[in-house]
Amino acid sequence: MKRLYEWGIATESGGRTRLSPVGITDDEPNAQTRMLDALGAVPRGVPATGWVTVMDYVAARNDYDRFQTPVLVRRDQSGGLQWLVGGDKSASPVDPAGG
Repeated sequence: MKRLYEWGIATESGGRTRLSPVGITDDEPNAQTRMLDALGAVPRGVPATGWVTVMDYVAARNDYDRFQTPVLVRRDQSGGLQWLVGGDKSASPVDPAGG
């Protein structure tokens, strides 16, 4: 079985949600670090949400199943982080001042 980790972020502005491109890696801590880097790049004052999703390759379908989100983080307008699900909070490179 092949396990991969997908990360991404969504920003909110003017009542609209914008999904940003995601990345995929085979290393969960790397996925979390990259997601946190992406959150840190969001302009100050823009709320954002970041996540890491676990995917397993299903050979019978030649496809991937997304089956859990071990990390879910919300960054508010002031730059504060709220860890909604899991994650290694000590590894956070996000500037709490909001990038």
